[in-house]
Amino acid sequence: MSFLWISAAALSAAAMYTNPLPQMGEESYRPYPRHHFRLVAENDSAFGRDGNYTSGVRLDYARRMADGNAWGVSMTQNIYTPEVHTGGRVPGQQGYAGAFTLGVGYLMRGEQVGCSTELQLGAIGNPSIARETQNGLHRMFDMECWDGWQDQVPSEAVVQLTSRQDMRLGFLEYTTASGWQTDAIAYTCEDVGTLMVSAGVGLTLRVGRNLPDAMDVVGTQRAAFGLSTIERTQYKREELSYFLLASCYVAYVARDFAIDGGLTHHYEQTCSRVPWQVQMRVGVGASYKGIDYFAGALFYSDRYRTQGWDGRVGTFSITWNW
Repeated sequence: MSFLWISAAALSAAAMYTNPLPQMGEESYRPYPRHHFRLVAENDSAFGRDGNYTSGVRLDYARRMADGNAWGVSMTQNIYTPEVHTGGRVPGQQGYAGAFTLGVGYLMRGEQVGCSTELQLGAIGNPSIARETQNGLHRMFDMECWDGWQDQVPSEAVVQLTSRQDMRLGFLEYTTASGWQTDAIAYTCEDVGTLMVSAGVGLTLRVGRNLPDAMDVVGTQRAAFGLSTIERTQYKREELSYFLLASCYVAYVARDFAIDGGLTHHYEQTCSRVPWQVQMRVGVGASYKGIDYFAGALFYSDRYRTQGWDGRVGTFSITWNW
C-alpha cells in the first residue's frame, strides 16, 4: 500500500477521533463556519509509480467575511521527475523540477456564480526544497532515492497569478424522493506567470446525499481553497454528507516551467511540451461533524510529446470548518 493512502487513513482516523471543532448545541457552534483549513496531498505512489508529476502538497486557509465573500492564504509545493531513475537529464523525458510558493487569494461567492483569484510568490529550483522533501519521504518509507536532482531546473523567483470563474448549472440539479442529489458547475481558469501560462474550461459533476458547498476543491490547483465559491442553501451541516465526484478540465498550455525551464536561466530542454492537455478527476467525498474528506485520483493526458506513462496520481484532502 502506498504511503499516500497510509498517511490519509491515519490522518482521517486521528481527525475523527480527536475532532476539536465545536458541535451543534455547543456555545461556539456556527451553522455557517467562518474558518476553513485544508490539507491536500497528491502522489503517484498510489499507482505504484514514481515519475513525471510525482507529488504535490497544499495547505490553505480561507476566512469567510460578513458579506459572504472570503480571503485566503496558501502554501504549495509541487515535484516533478523523469520516468527513469537515473542521474542527469534523460533525453525524451522531462527533467527534475520543484516549485514552492506562498499565496494570497480572494473569493467572491454566490449561489449562482463565483470567482476566486490567487497571487503566488515563491521559487523554483533549490529553494523549493523538492529534493529534500522527496528524499526524506523515500527514506521514511524505505523507498529508493533519486540521484538526478543536481540537474534540476535552475533556481528562480516565482510570480504567478491565477483566476477562476465558477457557474452553477441548475438544470443538472435533481433531488429524489429518497434524498439523493446531483449538482454541477462549469468553470474557466486562467494562469499567467513564471510557473505556467494557460487557459481552460472544465465541468464538475457530483451525486450523493446532503451535498456540501465544496465543489471542485479536491486538488493542489491554484485559486482553489477549502471553501467553494458556490454556496448551497440546502446543505445541512449537522447531518452526514457523502458523494461521488467526476470532473474534466481541458486547457491550452503555452508555458510549463517543469518542461520549458525558467525565464532568466538557460535550460536545455529534453522534451517538447504538448499544448492541449486534459485532466480528469474521480473520487469520493464525505463531510461529518465539520470535517470534509476526499479521496480520489487525477488522470492527465501527456504533458510532453514523448511521455511514456499515462499520467495518474492519487489525491487526498481533509478540511476543517469552524
